[in-house]
Amino acid sequence: MSKKPSNKATKKGASTGASSAKGKGSTAKKGQPTSSNNLSTPAKVVIIIFAVLMVVSLMMPTLSTAFSNNQQAEQQSSQDSSSDSSSSDSSSDSSSDSSSNSSSATGVAAVDAKYQDTVSELESKLSSDNTNLATLLNLGRNYMRWGASVLSTSSSDDDTTHGNELLEKAIDYYQQYLDLKDSDAVRVDIALCKLYEGERSEAQSDLETLTQNSPTYAPAWANLGMVQEYSGDKDAAKASYQAAIDNDPNDEYGAKSYATQRLSALESSSSTTSTTTSTSTSTTSSSTGETGAKGLTDTLNNLSGTGL
Repeated sequence: MSKKPSNKATKKGASTGASSAKGKGSTAKKGQPTSSNNLSTPAKVVIIIFAVLMVVSLMMPTLSTAFSNNQQAEQQSSQDSSSDSSSSDSSSDSSSDSSSNSSSATGVAAVDAKYQDTVSELESKLSSDNTNLATLLNLGRNYMRWGASVLSTSSSDDDTTHGNELLEKAIDYYQQYLDLKDSDAVRVDIALCKLYEGERSEAQSDLETLTQNSPTYAPAWANLGMVQEYSGDKDAAKASYQAAIDNDPNDEYGAKSYATQRLSALESSSSTTSTTTSTSTSTTSSSTGETGAKGLTDTLNNLSGTGL
């Protein structure tokens, strides 16, 4: 599907390690990309499919291990407000039923219908307890998924602006969480929100900072490798993937499995490139990207039985 250039929501300042925009901002029209940071909507869709599935796979085999450095604190906050998770699931089921009943809803409208009730209920809970970590975390996650889904189905500049604004909300709630409790996993999610918005350099910078501050956090290395690979820096990507493998020897986060897969794909791509002509290299490179995305989807399905 041919997509129009994306509109980028203006960002506010962010705290250390998560220097991201907050809330909604004014948007400005962009022309066709003139640099690696200004991505077209089709490119964003590729990033979203590639990155969202990857980060979800890194959260396997269980959701409870998604926040390693703060696992106990976050589990406690989830227990203290377990109704948030339950209500989030219930709201998701409810919104899914509502979406089914509104069979006329398609595209972005259908995505909005799926998430609106869930976030509304969570925001209502937060209004009575604005320091509830579980609620802030659930809001960040839902807005992140909502925004990514909108961008992947957008067909106009307004849709793209809408998706970016949702991602800004996710960043805002994640930052509120960080103000109360540090979390490497939340910092990774903030970086991914920026990546979905097309801010590739900023996302990569955040991930590089995170790997420096938390060098043993394997998901940060795996996500950094993914961004570097997408940027075309294969040597750097290989080094990051190897670091992910080294720091996740038991595959606790799925980082080892993912990084091993991507290293194999990169080696295969290099071998293919070295044996093809310059004319066919471009076609091979494009095909390899599609194969990588499909392979990631297959890997995720095998791990969790779910997909985007």
